[in-house]
Amino acid sequence: MAAGFVTELVIWFFWELLLSFVLYTSGAVVLAIVSFGRIQKPLYWPAMFHHQKRLAKNDFYMVYLSGFFFYLVLFTLLVWLG
Repeated sequence: MAAGFVTELVIWFFWELLLSFVLYTSGAVVLAIVSFGRIQKPLYWPAMFHHQKRLAKNDFYMVYLSGFFFYLVLFTLLVWLG
């Protein structure tokens, strides 16, 4: 019981602090590059990122998902080429 709780806490901590920040930042950069600068999303410091994430709108999740799909395509490309 306690081991399951600790495991869940570690996974949540890893996801919340590292992956969500990295995915959002990557998504913002990818959108700016792909659109040649026409779509510009703000980049946040980690402390401000969590505040903005709580106030999340649909626009926030679009950037977040674009970062996720960027890494998914990158991983697929690496597997295909490897």
